[in-house]
Amino acid sequence: MFGRLALDLRRVRSGLIALIWLPALALSAQDLRVSAGTIEDRRTTGQFFGGLEVELKLTGDDLADAKAARLLLKTAVDDTGRDLMPEKRGDPDFQKSFGGSLPDLKASLKNPARNAGAVKEISGEVQLFIPGRDPASTVVVDKLATRMDKTVASPALKAQKIEVRLVSPKAYRAEAKKGQAEMEKEMEKRKAEVEKEAAAAGEDPKAVEALMELAKGLMGMMGDVGDNDLIFRIKDAENKLLEVEVTDKAGERISSQGSMTSGEVRVMNFSEKLPADAKLRFLIKTKKSLVAAPFSLKDVALP
Repeated sequence: MFGRLALDLRRVRSGLIALIWLPALALSAQDLRVSAGTIEDRRTTGQFFGGLEVELKLTGDDLADAKAARLLLKTAVDDTGRDLMPEKRGDPDFQKSFGGSLPDLKASLKNPARNAGAVKEISGEVQLFIPGRDPASTVVVDKLATRMDKTVASPALKAQKIEVRLVSPKAYRAEAKKGQAEMEKEMEKRKAEVEKEAAAAGEDPKAVEALMELAKGLMGMMGDVGDNDLIFRIKDAENKLLEVEVTDKAGERISSQGSMTSGEVRVMNFSEKLPADAKLRFLIKTKKSLVAAPFSLKDVALP
């Protein structure tokens, strides 16, 4: 699962993050209204911790069938003309429903001017994921117990360019242990070189050693899974997969105790053994399942 590891500690230090987003291709929402809710104004002259957060409350009939929502901002400016748009870092993730209801979305903006009394305009669009609009957005795979350590054979997933492999806890632990050993071997080979680079850059060599120990610890945690956990290796180059759910025979969702994702690997934690007839339900962001409502809020008073 982990393949051959050639760890470059300079990349670890720099914290490189690859951002992938889905283009805004949503259909129009039929009934969705957006209004301003709570406003948190943290104006400061400092570089850190400042900003403005505007809660956007959603109402409308379309929300009843929505499983997730996200906010795409286009304009944000205060009444002095200052641009409040945050730095562009790719489109945001969808916020998933919890307990059957969607969370209110929040627009995180830059500091307004000190003498600003209102946000002159906040505009953009809200996108909803409504799987009922497109049968192709929901893919169900049965006979979960028979699919361990195999690639899930599903023409529907293949059509969406999604590849899923289920890994048993036993196989996962073995691969994690092997991967950790390979990583530690590579780190030891690179240790002297990295410490020399750190010294040349004026960094404390002890900090490099601490970083290496942290990396070893994190790698060890990746192999710490329970016998009832589900482990997936997912290839989803177009970032279409929104969620993986486990259901019983009747299609009712079986709640997990939590989940963790690292790269292509996703682990779902379960306290009890899943029933033999459990199924997997994949929720996929297809063009027809995404609906959008443009909005424009004017003269939003600041506290």
